Amino acid sequence: MSNRTSLTPYAANMRDPDPDGARKLAARKWHEQGIIVLLPESLARLDWQDRELVRAVAAKIYGPRGK
Repeated sequence: MSNRTSLTPYAANMRDPDPDGARKLAARKWHEQGIIVLLPESLARLDWQDRELVRAVAAKIYGPRGK
């Protein structure tokens, strides 16, 4: 006999996230809708000049970050 709970319908959704899924989703949104998603691990692959450019653009659009 199997145990059923109120969470049983959600069991299929209770798995570890795909580690590459966020990058794939970000790439798909860029190609489909022109949405730019910048993930921290993606920024880490950029050189310091490009990282600073991204930070400057974000600060101009959204305002400076609180520290």
